[in-house]
Amino acid sequence: MSTRWRAGLALALAPVMAAAAACGSGGSNSAGNSSGPSGLITATTGSTSPFVANFNPFSPNVTVGANGMIYEPLMFFNTAKAGDVEPWLARSYTWNSDGTAITFALRTGVTWNDGKPFTAADVAYTFNLGAQDPALNNYGLPLKGATASGDDSVTISFTKPAYQNLVYIAGRTLILPQHVWSTVTDKKTWADANPVGTGAFTVSKVNGQVLELTANPHYYLPGMPKVKTIRFLTFTGNSSADEAIEAGEIDWGGGFVPDIKKNFLAKNAKYAVEDIPLSVTYLVPNYKQGPTSSKAVRQAISQALDRDFISQSVYNGYAPATNPMALLTPNFDSILDPTLADQKFPPADPNAAKQTLQAAGYTLGSDGVFKDPSGKPLSITVKQVTGWSDYTSILQIVEQELSAAGIKVTDQSESYNSWLQDQNTGNFQLLIDNFGYTSDPYQYYNQLLNGSVAPALGQVDQFGDYGRFDDPQIDSLLADIAGTQDAAKQKQDYYQIEHQVLQDVPTIPLFAAQDEIEFNGNHVKDYPTTANPYAAPPIWLQPDEGWVALHIAPAS
Repeated sequence: MSTRWRAGLALALAPVMAAAAACGSGGSNSAGNSSGPSGLITATTGSTSPFVANFNPFSPNVTVGANGMIYEPLMFFNTAKAGDVEPWLARSYTWNSDGTAITFALRTGVTWNDGKPFTAADVAYTFNLGAQDPALNNYGLPLKGATASGDDSVTISFTKPAYQNLVYIAGRTLILPQHVWSTVTDKKTWADANPVGTGAFTVSKVNGQVLELTANPHYYLPGMPKVKTIRFLTFTGNSSADEAIEAGEIDWGGGFVPDIKKNFLAKNAKYAVEDIPLSVTYLVPNYKQGPTSSKAVRQAISQALDRDFISQSVYNGYAPATNPMALLTPNFDSILDPTLADQKFPPADPNAAKQTLQAAGYTLGSDGVFKDPSGKPLSITVKQVTGWSDYTSILQIVEQELSAAGIKVTDQSESYNSWLQDQNTGNFQLLIDNFGYTSDPYQYYNQLLNGSVAPALGQVDQFGDYGRFDDPQIDSLLADIAGTQDAAKQKQDYYQIEHQVLQDVPTIPLFAAQDEIEFNGNHVKDYPTTANPYAAPPIWLQPDEGWVALHIAPAS
């Protein structure tokens, strides 16, 4: 949902981006490391699933590290800092006059980790895969084709203006080696167990509980990476991961730690937590089938929820309030309709929820549960990942609050891979997750709401509209935003989208997601901080994790 960039918007408004100095906004010691990489850093994403040697970027089950540490995009768009864009495999880019073509000037002297040269032909091949096969076009880009010119220049053409897709074109599409992938028959399902990338790390070990990535000795950025080995660990659930984090056994963590000040920060002066707002936690309804396809049900759920109580109970208040427009703020305040600036969720009101359902033809049964107009009980299953204890706590409260409104909720926990498959294929009535992780409001709303690129239920959606929300008016407004560089016109389109979201309730926002990432300063330094957000710090956020992995260093 990934993972959604203000940086993309800022640069898309300029027809030409001048070449930037490589890694200019990196960590405090980014100038070089003449002695070469050293040391071991231990990390965990908080995932409860065993590691599998699947590094295929097209796979919904791609293993951590593939996107950014092994395979790289053309540019780095900093999810944590609007407007911060750095060269990666490309040095610069130029749009044509109407936004239907973009030309990248590429780095020279780059090699794949098997020793073969990286060239413009690899870039053209990668984008042509998406142009020729929609299943390989992960971000629904309006690709027409790509052509290499020499070894260091490539032009990508589009069927319509693609200014607002810049972050996906340059910052999310991972470049593949033509000499490897052209021999693969089924590119969507190939495991790619021994990936050949340009990235700073190569795969050295994969088993169920451990994944080790080792520094690429021929990496092209001077002095990078600084760490020789990054070892990822997986755990059976949040509790066991918390124990390892709190004991100082994890140097870079992404797990939920209850009462984190007491259970983590107070234990060692060099323990640190970085919490940069990046996303919103949602209950995601299925817009196409089941009970949540009813607008009245979605409205009633939202009316019955006490969001502040949930935040206080589960996160000690560290999950700030969000808004009914499902807009990530303050990140996107610049495009918020001033007439909606004071819009807030009202206090929880189960009676108002009941009135909403009754007005839509639902009747309250003697058992305290509503029945829909056909007489079927209003019973909703919410899917979540086994072991994600904070979401379990949230759903326990949600069940109680919705029960008071006559809505029966059942929590269904499943393995991460099963949950991911259900999310991507739309096999759910309601699920809980967080979405955002972009500094561009267009990509945020486009990923969340664009029904024109969402596949039918049962087909895999890796783009983001998992509930299959489908509103032609919003799709048209998003297309207008993507096709213009007129910021004033874009704002008016955003305002209309916000009003439409307020009216239709396509998602049920809870609060700004808690994105606390733990670092053990006894073992690691030069990680992103609130004061120096050179990248988003989450270990599970790709490809930012690759940029962080370039810059972090052993503490001693």
